Amino acid sequence: MAKKRRKRITCPNCDKQLREEMNFCFNCGQENHIKRVTVKMLVEDFSSTYFSFDSKLFQSIKYLLIKPSFLSLEYLNGKIEAYLRPIRLYVFISFVFFVLFGLTTNDNIVDGISSVRMKSIENIDSDFDSESSDMINVDGVDFTEQLLGKQLSDKSKQIFSNKHEMENFFNYLKSKLPILLFLIIPVLGFILFLGFYKKGYYYVDHLVFALHLQSFAFVLLIVTTLFYWVLKIDLEDYVILVVLIYGFIAAKKFYKRSMLSTFLRLTFVGFFHIIISMLALTTFFLLAMQTYTV
Repeated sequence: MAKKRRKRITCPNCDKQLREEMNFCFNCGQENHIKRVTVKMLVEDFSSTYFSFDSKLFQSIKYLLIKPSFLSLEYLNGKIEAYLRPIRLYVFISFVFFVLFGLTTNDNIVDGISSVRMKSIENIDSDFDSESSDMINVDGVDFTEQLLGKQLSDKSKQIFSNKHEMENFFNYLKSKLPILLFLIIPVLGFILFLGFYKKGYYYVDHLVFALHLQSFAFVLLIVTTLFYWVLKIDLEDYVILVVLIYGFIAAKKFYKRSMLSTFLRLTFVGFFHIIISMLALTTFFLLAMQTYTV
């Protein structure tokens, strides 16, 4: 039985003029039928989008974990729709990580800093003599004031002398940290471009590899965070080792170089990446303190 259609003379999607006999818009393909949106339509729209994303996500994470550089090579070889695209994969995994990070780390950081601060005060009171005090206070100016300037020095004392203020400050830091880590990835891509320069490889190729490498690191951090949170098993000491081994295998497959060449080039990349990351983190911390309102 043919569907009884209530037709429009103008497509509601693209405003093209339609003829009576047209069941679909010739321009955008939307069905020429006036109907109310139903719950069934909403569920169908959601399920088709969600399960498509869901299947791609699990496929992508599976290959990300068990086949280093596979996703990068597949993407650059044109197999784009079979897996989550690098940027989407990174954004999703980093989002999950930072949610867990926010739920599990704040109290530990604040308590740790408070404990270190109290021990430092006790050590200063018991062990420092007048000469030591002169080293900290040069010409009547506090060392932190010399290092940070008076404004930042005063603000840091206000923040780190109050547990509630510390919690607010670290929440503020955590809200900005994803932006910093995302901005560091193009830098890593550029260092990889320099370290593994090869004819036929463009900067974007190295950037795709960097995105997948960072995504793997986040997956690993999610797993270790869950293990500690649920089972109280601390695996943090193994994270760096696993990332280094994974990175070596991935780079070896992706760039197709000898083991010695891959090792030396990765050493170069790692050295400069650490230096730039430390500078970026220091700048980020000072800027955050500058913009934070006590």
